[in-house]
Amino acid sequence: MPRRVRRPLALLVAPALLIPALAACGSDDADSGAGLEAVEVSGAVGEPPQVTWGDDFSATADPEVETVVAGDGPELAADGDALVHYWIGNGYDESEALSTYTSLPEVVDLADEQLTEVFSTALEGATVGSRIAASVVAEEVVGPSGNSQLGISNADPLLLVFDVLGPDSVDEPYAEEGTGFAPDLVLDEDGKPESMRFKDRPRPTGRLQVQVVVEGDGEVVKKSDVVMVDYLGSVYAKPKPFDGSYDGDPLVQSLSGLVPGWQEALAGKTVGSRVWMALPPRFGYGASGNEGAGIKGTDTIYFLVDILARAPKPVQPEPEETEEPQEPEQPQQPQQSGSSQPSPSADASESPSDDES
Repeated sequence: MPRRVRRPLALLVAPALLIPALAACGSDDADSGAGLEAVEVSGAVGEPPQVTWGDDFSATADPEVETVVAGDGPELAADGDALVHYWIGNGYDESEALSTYTSLPEVVDLADEQLTEVFSTALEGATVGSRIAASVVAEEVVGPSGNSQLGISNADPLLLVFDVLGPDSVDEPYAEEGTGFAPDLVLDEDGKPESMRFKDRPRPTGRLQVQVVVEGDGEVVKKSDVVMVDYLGSVYAKPKPFDGSYDGDPLVQSLSGLVPGWQEALAGKTVGSRVWMALPPRFGYGASGNEGAGIKGTDTIYFLVDILARAPKPVQPEPEETEEPQEPEQPQQPQQSGSSQPSPSADASESPSDDES
């Protein structure tokens, strides 16, 4: 079953009683030098920023914000979510303190009253596809005790870079009557899907079926991408869904980490699209099913998916260099590794799909 990932900004504010304070190693004069004028931020949106530091970089308690690249996507809603990659550099020693580019981008709740001010200031009114730079003194981000885990003192000048990756919107209202193989939808009072109705609708064919009911005009999704989606999942002919996100947080996950049917159905589709899929067992959870979700090994599962955003495959961190790597004393044996994906052993490419888009 797809997992919802919502990683809090817990690393930034450390409990004062658990992490000892760092001695202030930044400049005592927060107004000396220059802020964003003293740094150059380059690189493509969605990829780790390239930062050139100036000698007089500094920061104040009031965030300084500058749009490096203006995106042409929709404007972020003040009370909505933002899918962002962000990078934090410590101007004191010109080091990288924290980056999300080696993992999943983060869903930031812009309506959260506890959101760090520099995040809300930088992201408020931003458009999808933008890269934004901000500077602020570290105490405003990590608190008066600093953060030893990140190597940040409370007086250090910080540079933050935000890439706004989503969400886009799927503007079409949800159709209650299914078309093609798709079941009917039951909508809640806000017009969002809450369940599927299979009565008098076509039975499963035993093949992977994919239908695009709304075609977005955003970027094309690749199998190697991270996707942000809203979705509803139900077993054929069962009245209660086994999972969904329309009433909660969207799913953010690497497409390659999801069941084969999702990979086949969503790769090649565009952001802003709405997609129906019917997954026979070999494209879902295989012959073993998913007991926790009440899915048997013979069940066909249906998903309605809204593609809200995509991000490139996470950048793999460079391996640490060792001074004198030693040869192993004995030949290494091949390791057996099990997959953490809930995917069947059958090759998904063996069965064609019914694409009714």
